[in-house]
Amino acid sequence: MPTSEQRLRIYYSKHGFIRYTSNLDLQMIWERALRRAGITLAYSQGFHPQAKIQQASPLPLGLESEEEIVDIWIDKNHTTNPIRKDELNVFLPQGLVVDTLESVDLAEKSLQQRLLASDYRIYSLASPNHDALKDLYKIIDVSESMPFTKHNGKTYDIKPLILTYDLREDSNDSLYLFLSLSNTPQATTRPDHILQFCQYDPAGTLIIRQKIHFTNHD
Repeated sequence: MPTSEQRLRIYYSKHGFIRYTSNLDLQMIWERALRRAGITLAYSQGFHPQAKIQQASPLPLGLESEEEIVDIWIDKNHTTNPIRKDELNVFLPQGLVVDTLESVDLAEKSLQQRLLASDYRIYSLASPNHDALKDLYKIIDVSESMPFTKHNGKTYDIKPLILTYDLREDSNDSLYLFLSLSNTPQATTRPDHILQFCQYDPAGTLIIRQKIHFTNHD
């Protein structure tokens, strides 16, 4: 029997105060916006049905992003309106902007299973002369290992999970620290963990995820 579900992939950016919204609240925002746009969501089975929404790699609180990805399953038999990004953007809060919509195969592996790496730009908010960024780069460069202890008490070395690091300038000639970090299901780290190892307060930076990398579909 043909399924009535369609898997919709949404590419969007996240800037401004919305970066302080939790991932649970973000999921509720997507549910509300899609309903208002006339799109009927598909739900899981069981006693407590949940909207079928999968974020590729949820951002830690306080980070901005130029490329976030979420897969949403919709009931195409009960969706009254065509799905257009401009109409969907009307119902999203300030700071969330849909860039691209596409339909993907229902049988495709989840984005979480295919995660490979994430690229970040880190700007210093407290050091106009960029000394802080240069110091961060030096600490990473000279550290043979970078042990970090998580909240659960487990310690692991985050240095091998830094795939690329460099000092670069953006189109406005602003210096930033570029980090490409492993983001696989088996080995992942976060930019704020790098900053904490370097004894630098993440609150003194603006961290922007630039891109998420995935393995192929196989």
